[in-house]
Amino acid sequence: MRVALKGLRVIAHLLVGLLLAVFVAAYGKGRYSRENLGTWWYRVLLRILDVRLVISGQRLEGTRVMVCNHISWLDIPVVGACEPTRFVSKAEVGEWPVIGWLADAAGTFYLRRGSGGTRQLIESIDQHLGHDSIVFFPEGTTTDGSLVLKFQARLFATAIETRRPVQPIALRFSTAADGTATAPYIGDDVLLDNIIRLLKHGPITAELRYCEPIDPAGHDRASLALAAHTAICQVVAPDSIRTASPREPRNAIAA
Repeated sequence: MRVALKGLRVIAHLLVGLLLAVFVAAYGKGRYSRENLGTWWYRVLLRILDVRLVISGQRLEGTRVMVCNHISWLDIPVVGACEPTRFVSKAEVGEWPVIGWLADAAGTFYLRRGSGGTRQLIESIDQHLGHDSIVFFPEGTTTDGSLVLKFQARLFATAIETRRPVQPIALRFSTAADGTATAPYIGDDVLLDNIIRLLKHGPITAELRYCEPIDPAGHDRASLALAAHTAICQVVAPDSIRTASPREPRNAIAA
């Protein structure tokens, strides 16, 4: 019964999100901040799911490029609950029912496959960084949180071109009280099954750490990606720290 009632609250909250999306699209452009509405919506969702948020580190003020290790679809509401921002996601997410509609309403930037997709995205992000920050997940896929995969370097170009600082964000989730790892969304996991698992096994904690920001000056995309990767690994997965390759000179990695 408890799981069913929480499930109904999740469904009701999704409907609220869709109604807000319709309202902002029809009447609220220029009057309401989709980022601020998104932060409120994410915080309520975390409360419904019994996800406790613990924040540490110093958030850099002003516009910046934030990068985060990727564990679950929960990463987005966790980061979005901390501050108003927008996200970069793979294009397929925009085609999902409900989730895609909510992503569109939140102003998500989509990375499309094929030639020119990255350049078009960077140009859109460059315009956005004039007044707000963005978040992307440079691993390109999710893990169980015990390691951090190599960061894809291409989107780091937007920080270099706009001269915006990069702030790495290290994220990890606790297990439930019975030891079940409910947060990771990996492999062949299904979104509905993952949500039911969260509701069934009870409260978890999401720990988010703002790492020291990195000045992109003097970096190329590869060295900037490696610097961000190292900063996050030092917090959540020291064994995943990589050394510079011959194409990533060591003297370019310092933050």
